[in-house]
Amino acid sequence: MPVASNPGCPCAPHRPAAQFKPFEWIEAERLDPHQQIQAAFLNDARDVVQGACTLAQLLAWDEDRRDADLSATDPAPLFDACQRGALQRLLSVSLSLLHARIESQCDALTP
Repeated sequence: MPVASNPGCPCAPHRPAAQFKPFEWIEAERLDPHQQIQAAFLNDARDVVQGACTLAQLLAWDEDRRDADLSATDPAPLFDACQRGALQRLLSVSLSLLHARIESQCDALTP
């Protein structure tokens, strides 16, 4: 299902813009090796989530451009339907892979 039409997605245009706590990079130099691995994963996960929300906002904006009555001076949509679908699938796969990795990390912590 496209991200922009999913009412459960915090990035969907039908809901107020999600407000995230600003991401803080975890400095791994002073951590033990196991914590360094966790810090690297968390930093990567934050980047993926932030990128996914940014892409979802861009796709929503682009769909609004497509649906709007544009004058000759208004910018045209950036993506055609094929490109938009590909980006929506990229979003879905990226978040699914992140979810799977989070689940495996949680399973590893469960006794």
